[in-house]
Amino acid sequence: MLTFSELVTLDRELKDTPALTLYLDGRSDNPAWRTAWRRALKQEETRLRNALADASHDEREAFSLNVEALEAHLAHRRGSLDAPGWLGVVANGQVLLDAPLRGPTPTYGHWGRGVALAPFLCVPNGEHGAWVVVADSRTARIFRCDDDGVHRIDTVRTMVHTDHSEAMGAAHGGKLHPGTRGGVRRDAAERERRVARAHMLSTLAEHVRQLDPVAPVFVGGTPQLVNQAVTAVEEAGVTPVVESPALGARARVVEIARAVREGLVMLRHAADDAVVDEVIRRFAADDLGATGAAATGRALDDMAVKELVLSDIFVMTQLDVAEVFVRSALAQHAAIDVVTGDAAQRLEEAGGAGVLLRFSPFRNQSVAEGELASV
Repeated sequence: MLTFSELVTLDRELKDTPALTLYLDGRSDNPAWRTAWRRALKQEETRLRNALADASHDEREAFSLNVEALEAHLAHRRGSLDAPGWLGVVANGQVLLDAPLRGPTPTYGHWGRGVALAPFLCVPNGEHGAWVVVADSRTARIFRCDDDGVHRIDTVRTMVHTDHSEAMGAAHGGKLHPGTRGGVRRDAAERERRVARAHMLSTLAEHVRQLDPVAPVFVGGTPQLVNQAVTAVEEAGVTPVVESPALGARARVVEIARAVREGLVMLRHAADDAVVDEVIRRFAADDLGATGAAATGRALDDMAVKELVLSDIFVMTQLDVAEVFVRSALAQHAAIDVVTGDAAQRLEEAGGAGVLLRFSPFRNQSVAEGELASV
């Protein structure tokens, strides 16, 4: 699916070209509302047309040309958008982008040079997908989970050569020796199984290490073996590795896909909490963090921002401001995060926007205020 970097590239290509950008919320839990996106599309077109009431005749004509092109492009769609969100970009009467999105976005239309970027950041970032390991005492299956579905990549097996009849103390002809306990042989067989499992886990960890290092790894399977598998993969230098108790040894594809979706949400919330904690901590510790729209705007104006953090609520309710903030952050090569859930609520309490700073533009202001107060 479309990535943010690809959208930024398109924005740069259209930086001098008037374009129509339209984000649509494609969710439709009620079958009767499968075409609700069409009403939202009309509402946004009407809002933008009214905003252009005082624009030049040429600009209004260019807008109408793009709207007609978009409507003609979407005319064949009879039902839902078949995705939680959708993004379309039209310029010069041509549809340049028709992109389903991984998650919902606020319904939002934009007319102007370039592409509206901020709403896209509300979409969960799953472009790297995930790896899944399902292990039992005999095998460890490795799956790839991404936009194309769940696919088995490899299987690592244990290699045990124990003759189980000998382990039970069997005589020639298959009969048990009277009074034979077979304890020594059973102990030897168990040691061989342990060695074989350790070898399997070591081989598994090496296989996983050679995969995409950016994507997280979810580990499930036999409860007695999951912790050992997690430890082996972590010791191979792979991060993050997440234990998934919901994934049993016989997990099916649909169960794997669900576990990955839930796991990615959990990881995102953990990352969101961490970045909001860091903004608040740096604000209190050394003025290298700040919160609130005014302080965020000041820091962006001074090119002091290392990382911009916005709540999804801020983006949805103040789209125009969020767009200005995102473009300013991109211009100074700052990282951008849009947080959700509890982290978003906490950031909302501090103004909905925050920054981590390369340097503090507020220190000189404090000194000046202190000097003025002493006069």
